Amino acid sequence: MGNVYLDFLSSLPRLNRVDYRHRAISLFCGGGGLDLGVALGGFHVYFSTDIEPSLCDIIKYNFQDCAVKSEDICNINGSVIFDAIGSQPVDLMIGGPPCQAFSILGQRKSFTDPRGKLVFDYMRIVKEISPGAFLFENVPGLKTLNNGKDWEQLLHAFGDETGYRIFHTELNSADFGIPQIRRRIFVVGFKDHQIEFRFPEPTHKAPGEENFVESNILPWLPAKLALEKINGAPNHDIRIHCDRVRKRYEKIKPGFRDKVDHTDRIHPERPSGTVLVGSRAGGGRPFIHPFQPRHITVREAARLQSFPDWYDFKSTNTWQYRAVGNAVPPILALAIARSISAALS
Repeated sequence: MGNVYLDFLSSLPRLNRVDYRHRAISLFCGGGGLDLGVALGGFHVYFSTDIEPSLCDIIKYNFQDCAVKSEDICNINGSVIFDAIGSQPVDLMIGGPPCQAFSILGQRKSFTDPRGKLVFDYMRIVKEISPGAFLFENVPGLKTLNNGKDWEQLLHAFGDETGYRIFHTELNSADFGIPQIRRRIFVVGFKDHQIEFRFPEPTHKAPGEENFVESNILPWLPAKLALEKINGAPNHDIRIHCDRVRKRYEKIKPGFRDKVDHTDRIHPERPSGTVLVGSRAGGGRPFIHPFQPRHITVREAARLQSFPDWYDFKSTNTWQYRAVGNAVPPILALAIARSISAALS
């Protein structure tokens, strides 16, 4: 029996085979989920930067014709970028400044947290580079801080600081054929105010939300599709748990949480929850596999995020999990990139 999800992931071309039509640069690139999605959408990513060298190593390995710079964003400016890529105009700038200041899982200090202020460095570089468009992503928790006042402040700042025409929305990766529920907010700005833009329409919906017989909308994909036919894939290193942990995991039903380490067990017939990242000290917080009493591997987490198997996370195990957990699902980024490309064209 076929696997429509894995068939789609395996059909994604390697980056040296993509027909590029636009030029892009990436800030806060992380493990490259946003970079990969926009690249597959026809944007040649010429420059990527992140403060973490381990994440930049992953980009260097997978984007071999991209100038990659590990640097604090405060030390990055337009001159640094143009020195790296040449003087030709940039069509798209992408990036998601660290979200810990806004996440419901964090302390939610918002703009009083230095990480929250990095968004203004993002706006600064928009002005210095003057791309045709920019794409910003972050966590939905940003919209609820201070009763929504911070979100309104940020949207006004994007328009006032850059002079771009602003569009924004919240999207769920499960609505785009990814077997993971992951909600993110996206802000797109265009330098040309005459450009008309629409975010991509969902291709999938939760059962009960649509009449699947009478529409072209498909039901959400189950997580089990991402976990099939995985032996031999890169980054599929199975962690061996002690007997005590295995016996505890065996008793947890799919869709329920372990009360000791607060880790969820994936329900195979539903999309997984949001793939998490964990702390710098403790590494990733991977889910429990639905059929085996163990944590999912980096590759299984990457599959849930919609990374194709040829995308290799060349780093330590801790940084592999962090790279995957922090990423924008590439297939969601691809859908947005196609809409931006159509608007620019």
